[in-house]
Amino acid sequence: MRTRQKLQRKTIMIDGVRYYAERPHDCRKCFFWKNRKVGCTLGKENCYYLAEVVKTEQEKKCENCPYAKGQPCVTASCYKDLEHWLQERRARVVKRMMKEERSSAYVG
Repeated sequence: MRTRQKLQRKTIMIDGVRYYAERPHDCRKCFFWKNRKVGCTLGKENCYYLAEVVKTEQEKKCENCPYAKGQPCVTASCYKDLEHWLQERRARVVKRMMKEERSSAYVG
C-alpha cells in the first residue's frame, strides 16, 4: 500500500511575508485586482496567495503565553509582563532580607 505525501507548494518571501510562488509579481496582474482606485478586492491581509497568517504585534507578543489561550490579552497590561515584574520584585525582597540577616549577624 502506497502512502500519499502531502503536496508541498513552493513559497516565496516578499517584505517579510510568505506567499505561494504562483503569486503574480505585481498585484495588478492578479484576478482579484479591481482597478487603480479600488485596488485589491480581498485586501492585503486576505490575499489569495498568502501562505501563512500575518500576525499583529500583540499576537506575536502573546505567542506561547500560558494566559492567552487562543486569543491575545484583552487587558491594558499583559499578564506576561506582570509575572516578570512580580518575579523581579520577589527576588529583590529576598535579596534585601538576606542582606539584613548578614548585617544583623555581624552586630550581635
